[in-house]
Amino acid sequence: MKFASLLLGAALVTSVAGAAQLDITLNQPQLDVQPYHRPYIAVWVEDAQRNPVATIALWKQMEEGDKWLKDLRQFWRKIGRSAGKEIDGVTGATRRPGDHQLQWDGKDNLGKPLPAGEYLLNIEASREEGGRDYHRVAITLGKQGDISLPAKVELGPIQIKVK
Repeated sequence: MKFASLLLGAALVTSVAGAAQLDITLNQPQLDVQPYHRPYIAVWVEDAQRNPVATIALWKQMEEGDKWLKDLRQFWRKIGRSAGKEIDGVTGATRRPGDHQLQWDGKDNLGKPLPAGEYLLNIEASREEGGRDYHRVAITLGKQGDISLPAKVELGPIQIKVK
């Protein structure tokens, strides 16, 4: 009986910890400008005290290193200037215009599940010879819902599903 209770308890903890997830559809609009440089984009999560806890994505020109990363001002202040190899796993090349799917499993940068509660999702884009867009939106892990963010210049409409 004790063993069955422990198994049930472990299953509940596992399902609660694994339940937090974000599905993000991020749109990069096609801009009619010359020259067109693909924007750098950073997506990260902060706790309620605005401390970064998870970097979801960082899209930049790989051959440029960190040369233009400072243009993602909020990301640079919070994470970029002190980041080491821990962001390598989420770093990729810039993307073409269109819809892009991102998923986050609710774990921090160390791979530990974050507890249910209030967090801030940050999405920032900056383009050489272009503009800069930034969204910060409150999300509640452990509470399902949909969030829509309006289009700006460098970022089109963004859809977020909290699971």
